[in-house]
This record gives sequence, structure tokens and C-alpha cells, in this order.
Amino acid sequence: MRPVCVLGAAALAAALAVSGPAAADTDAEPPQRVRTGVQILGFLGVDFALLYLSAPPTADPPGNVRLIDKLRLRAWSFDASAFATNFVAHPLAGTFFYTTARSNRSGPLESLAWASLASLTWELAEFPENVSLNDLIVTPVAGASIGESFVQLSQWLDRRPRSAGRTALATLLFPMKLVNGAPPDDETDGALTASLRLVAGATLHGESELGVQLATRLVHFPGFGAPGEGVRMGFAGNVSELSLDTRASRSGLADLRFTAGAALATVYQRSIAADGDGWDLLVTGGVAYDVRQHRWDAGPLDAWSSVHVPGVSMQLRRMAGPLRISARADLALTLAGARSFALDGGQATLPIATLTTTQQAWGYTMGWGVALAPALEVAYGPFSLALAGSLDTRYSLDRPDPWPDRHPTARITDAWSSLRGGASVKLPWSDLEISASVQRSLRRGSAGSFTRTAGETTALVAIGFALE
Repeated sequence: MRPVCVLGAAALAAALAVSGPAAADTDAEPPQRVRTGVQILGFLGVDFALLYLSAPPTADPPGNVRLIDKLRLRAWSFDASAFATNFVAHPLAGTFFYTTARSNRSGPLESLAWASLASLTWELAEFPENVSLNDLIVTPVAGASIGESFVQLSQWLDRRPRSAGRTALATLLFPMKLVNGAPPDDETDGALTASLRLVAGATLHGESELGVQLATRLVHFPGFGAPGEGVRMGFAGNVSELSLDTRASRSGLADLRFTAGAALATVYQRSIAADGDGWDLLVTGGVAYDVRQHRWDAGPLDAWSSVHVPGVSMQLRRMAGPLRISARADLALTLAGARSFALDGGQATLPIATLTTTQQAWGYTMGWGVALAPALEVAYGPFSLALAGSLDTRYSLDRPDPWPDRHPTARITDAWSSLRGGASVKLPWSDLEISASVQRSLRRGSAGSFTRTAGETTALVAIGFALE
């Protein structure tokens, strides 16, 4: 064990030694690929040392997996890790890989490639386990979704007038720039839409709830929303989004959702007159990450997480004086991990041998699905009305299981949908806004022949800041 620890420490020391001071870098500097590789290997070396010292996951098959079997594609499967490991810890690791490459001057697509290579390297070196199919997708895709959103928001803050608060927040979002510097910035000011609200409300026949909503959307594209005509393309993470929505009642956490998304390719077309009237169209292709928990009917916490790859988004806006109309639709294929809503209901009975290892050990199942989210907003002056919906589906992926003697066959499906209508008014003081909304949510799951469904209607009022 000691040589491995020494190797990990030496790799990390080499990574820090290769890192030059941020002040020495210039915007014209090409990607520092050697430095990126050394720093990622340093992180993996430390992680490998911790792996060597720690006990293997409880649900994993005993023994080691030969590298030759991994290289010959004979030891590839879905893994047996806990939900928090696969859909919280691994996205954070992917964020480190991605932002390390971005701080070393790599663009979004190359940084995604670096995160994918780092994930594959780890899977090959991780001797107790098979190469994890889900980790090879979730780690880099979630890392790019979170990482690019953090990078873009950090750079937007750096372009604002300097203040201690802005500098601290920009550094917190993108700490690797302290080591390597920030990626080149074309100094194009982004169109930031941001909101921070305190919310209060209740579910029908349920308890009252209090919570916080935070959302940002940054479009960093030359000429966005400005007078002019024409079509332009971009591949520099030109659209990025972050949101956090959480509410609690006297019984504890009622709802939690965090999402992040980033465009890897953007097309923008506009026809806007000098007085601001006209229309524009924004089409993006990219990645996204979503993790949520919810308590249905005062029962146990439900959990769902997914990565969207590939994802496509289209937004069409019409501006005519004080009238603004915006229509948007998002569509994506997903890889998801979700608790089986049917099995959590306690009435479904499936033979244990038909369930995957993750379902047996941790209560959730991997799956593929589709995510769809249309939205329409109509605003006139300070008043606006909005209607939005969403649908997420998941169809279980049973094989290959990490245990070679297990051949699960259970067909488990899940769906989560919602429809929300709301109204808001901006007050004439410091971007204050008051809003109210009603949302109907539906959760459905099936396991074998058993189906379980739960619905919930929630009414919320909110007050907070809305920046456009």
C-alpha cells in the first residue's frame, strides 16, 4: 500500500510543480495539454491511493478484475455503487476534470474529451471493479454541464466592475483559475437572466412549505438581443444554465432539484430593428445534468438523476414594443438512475433474482429515457404570464450486471411529469419581483404487472430579485 501512496503524492506534487502562476499566462496562450494531463493524473493518483486503502463497495463482487479483460471488453458492465456515488460524487469529479482542462486553455469540446479520457483512465485502473458503462457517460457529461456553467458565470462576474463579493464568488465558481489562469475571453458581454426568490406555499391536502429558488441563464453570444440581422454560429459554451429549487415542511425536505446545462454548439439568427422590435431564434446542442428528490404523499424521499446527451434546445422570441413573447422547447436522450416508484410502493412483488444489483442493494435502477420541456412566456411591461411543462421517462437497463452470475430480467419503468402556470410582476424597486404559480406533478412507475401512480398540486407565492 505504501508505494501506491507515494506514487499518488508524487503525481500530485508534479502536477502542482507544472502549474505556472496565473499571472504569467496570457489570453493568446495555446492549450496547455501536458499540464492538463499531469494535473488530472495527479488527482487520479491520490484517488487511486485512497481506493487502495479503503474497503470495496459492499455490493461489488469480491476479487479484482484483470486489466486484460477490460481491454478485451470482457469486463464492462453497469456498476454497483450507491446512488450518491454515481450521481453526486462522480459529477463533482467530472467537474474537476473539465474545469482543469478549461483553465489550461482548452475549449468546451476538448475539455469534454479530457473529462471522458480521465474517466476511462480511472475505470481501467480501478482494479476491484469492471469498467462502468454509466460512469463513462455520467462523469464527463455531468462535469461538462456543471463545469461550463461555472466557468461562464465566473467570467461574466470578472467582466463586471471589481468588488470583493464578485471576486470571491467568481473564484468559488472556478477555483482552478487560481492555479492555471482563466481561459481566453473575447470580452463579449453576456445576456444574463438571474433570479433569487424566497417561496412559500403548500400542496393540496398537505403541509405548508418554505424554500428558495435560484436560477441563472447566460447567453454569451455577440449581438444577442441587439439590433441587427443575420446568422452566426458558436462553439464556445455560448449558452449555460444553473438552477436550484428547494423546499421543506415541518416533516423535513419536501422537494429538491438542481440542474445544470451547457451548449456545445449554438446557432443564432436575428432580425431586430433599431427600436428593438423584431424576432430572434436561438438553437443549441449540448449536455445537461439533473438531480432531484421529492417526498410524495408524506412517504419516503424519491430520487431521480439523469444526464442529457445529446440535448437540443430551441428558443424563439418576438419583441414588439412593451410586448415580448418567448417560446422554448428542450428535447434530449437521457441516461438516468432512479428509484423504482412501483417497488418503493411496497405492493410490487418481483423475484429477487430478476432485479439488478443496484436495485437489490441500493433501491434504484439504471435506465435510458427521453426528457421533454416546452415553455411559453408572454410579458407586457412589468407583467408576465408563463406556462411550462416537462416529461422525463426512464426504461430500465438490466444488463450487463457487475455480478457475472446475475442475469436480471425485470422490466421497470418510471416517468415524472409536471405542468406549471404562473404570473409575475416586477416592482419599481431594485429588480424586486412578486410571483405566484400553480403546479401539477405526476409520478408513475411500473414493475412487472404492477403500476403505481401519485399526483400532487402545489401552489406557491414568491418574492425576490429578478435580473434581465
